[in-house]
Amino acid sequence: MNQNDRQSNLKIAQVGRIASMVFGSILASALVYTGSAFAEPGFVAAVPQPETIKAAPVNQIAQASDISGNWAEPFIRVLVEKEIIKGYPDGTFKPNQPINRAEFAALLNRAFTLQPIGNPRKFKDIPKKFWATEVIQKANQAGFMAGYPNGTFAPKQNITRIQSLVSLVNGSKLEPSGSLDLGGVFGDAAQVPGYGQNALIAATQRCIAVSQDYDSSRLPGGNFGAEMGATRADVAAYIHQVLVGAGRLPALDKSSPANKYIASCPQGAYITSIGGVVDVTPPPVTPKITNEEAIAKLTIPPLPQIATASNPTTAFPIGGLGTPFAFGANGGDVFAGVSYQASTRPAIYNTPPGKDQNIQDGAASIGFGLGDARSFVGLETIATSYSTYRRGFGNEGALSFKLHKALSDTFAIAGGFENAVTWGPAGDGGRTGYGVASLVLNPDANLGFFSNTTVSVGGGAGRFRSVGDIRTGKDNANIFGSIGTRLSPNFGLIADWNGQDLSVGLPITIPFAGTSLQVVPSLVDLVNKETGGTRFVVNAGLGFKF
Repeated sequence: MNQNDRQSNLKIAQVGRIASMVFGSILASALVYTGSAFAEPGFVAAVPQPETIKAAPVNQIAQASDISGNWAEPFIRVLVEKEIIKGYPDGTFKPNQPINRAEFAALLNRAFTLQPIGNPRKFKDIPKKFWATEVIQKANQAGFMAGYPNGTFAPKQNITRIQSLVSLVNGSKLEPSGSLDLGGVFGDAAQVPGYGQNALIAATQRCIAVSQDYDSSRLPGGNFGAEMGATRADVAAYIHQVLVGAGRLPALDKSSPANKYIASCPQGAYITSIGGVVDVTPPPVTPKITNEEAIAKLTIPPLPQIATASNPTTAFPIGGLGTPFAFGANGGDVFAGVSYQASTRPAIYNTPPGKDQNIQDGAASIGFGLGDARSFVGLETIATSYSTYRRGFGNEGALSFKLHKALSDTFAIAGGFENAVTWGPAGDGGRTGYGVASLVLNPDANLGFFSNTTVSVGGGAGRFRSVGDIRTGKDNANIFGSIGTRLSPNFGLIADWNGQDLSVGLPITIPFAGTSLQVVPSLVDLVNKETGGTRFVVNAGLGFKF
């Protein structure tokens, strides 16, 4: 896999889940249950070759007479039709029947061409003449199933969902690609035992984690039910998805209602394996920030600092294009503005092909200042209406605040909170505090060529995070900054790093009648291919001093 794939996917574990993971790990080390004695490194699962998957006779298909309407019917029907698994002699499949460890071993032998990678292990509770002795030994030697530390296998003990999934993941040599916060996918992630965490992550990344208790239309999508007893339907669904990922079966039709039970698996996530290795491109994980919130949180820069003719010193600093800087509005300052963007960034947000990509949109802002940053401290407040062109003014937006202190004419510090209050679909995905410092170099009251160069450096989470953290939903802090200079009293030049990509802009200031209009055309996303390519953005703002 390439580095981008490995960079993709996942979140920081929640504090409540950590305790469960630790306890689960301790418990697993004592039990060494199915998959807790993990498959030996280097094993490649052998799956049925295409010629071995054939159509079943009519009477075999009839052995699934009781699956009609079952949630797993699409998974089961394919496996029965291809003779990968069988029903019972009475013409039923018994999809809701629990499956024990011996029966699970038999299904593994039926679905996969198991090849031994280790020495056979003798289990003291499995006699030579036991019906499943041979299939258990094969599943054990192939790295799919292990036994207890006391030398037993417990063949008649029912297997749980997580145990069966761990077995399939380990036997198929699947490993997590990066990290994934299961809590963002499953509502009951805290109940997943420690020994099953990595396996469930790997399965989720490869569209193998299927659960009747999951619904992809929700976020989180529901529960996985790790400790629930696995049924024949559960196991059939897992096996079906493993074979799909290996390129041995086609994925479910897009119209199939069973797709909603596959956790975090957009259409087209699979890639056919090479050389028999079960290896599919992991699907993107649903981030905290949704596609609808992307416009508000990452693609529309905040209103640039407005210079006013009545107070020319405010024209000295040059603020960032998409990042805050430490100088701000004081008492009597009022400003308003609009923003236009050429397109959003679907590459970050897992947008399905043909939906919500390359959407032109914009925003409108209004703000004011309080206090005095020189004598005490200034407070800048901005209200922004996001996605104004599409949703209409005021239907989605946020309030942001910044406290700033000018320690001199050329140096200021500030701390703010973006999207502190939100309404509409904006949600709280981009809510973050930040800190920033700005220094004005070569100050020139006459605004000469290359004067008043302003350097700003800050840190924050939310929209300032790296692409990797955005994909994985990690709320890590990141560094942002900008450098800008005056080319003349009316023109400037600025470069801006927003935590993910580089942007450049040309601030144009037009003073008139005691106020000023500032227009900033800019090109954003210049260097990082993951952020969707270069785009055009323009901001326009009008400021007043009372």
